[in-house]
Amino acid sequence: MNIVCINGSPKGLKSNSHVMTRAILKGFESATSAIKNIFLSEKKINYCTGCYSCWFKTPGKCVIKDDMAEIIKVIKESTIIILATPLYFNNISGTLKVFFDRLTAMGGDPHKSRDSSNKEAASFIMVSNCGFPYRSQFDVISLWIKNVTKILQAKLIGEFYTTNGKVLTQFDNSQTDARNNYLDYLTRCGTCLFENGELSEELKASLNKGILEF
Repeated sequence: MNIVCINGSPKGLKSNSHVMTRAILKGFESATSAIKNIFLSEKKINYCTGCYSCWFKTPGKCVIKDDMAEIIKVIKESTIIILATPLYFNNISGTLKVFFDRLTAMGGDPHKSRDSSNKEAASFIMVSNCGFPYRSQFDVISLWIKNVTKILQAKLIGEFYTTNGKVLTQFDNSQTDARNNYLDYLTRCGTCLFENGELSEELKASLNKGILEF
């Protein structure tokens, strides 16, 4: 099992998003899984120009020379793809959006039907956090990832959103237990996804809790 985490936070290793994904990935650690973390803030990724050469002239190959070719190779070899982003204006970060636009170069029109005999598409996990207390602010991200996975004919096996995200990296003594309990919960979710390919009803019941409710 190959797992790749695409971190779209400009803060990279120091981000709240990384703390969340690191906890989830603990649940995937085994002798049979290979895990890669890609921090987009460390990569050179230019804007997609919409020329569609990667669809018609050179299928699967982008004319822009930067770090995307290397990342696409990793994605194509992955069984599970984790997308992580802070919430910016109720949506994914610009860093992640620029990256995702360039996935056009995965090869061919993604809206066309695929041959059912082709290798099954990867499964996706969406991870995000915000500093505000309202879970409804993640509605746009949730709708976006559902549409993306539908277009790609992929599975969406987990969505993890939490409010009060600053507690992940900036917490006081009164918040320590809640933070640690939440990260333990994410690890248990990762283990369940690794072993069963989906979350148990018990774990689903806590998806809508914020960090401070653990």
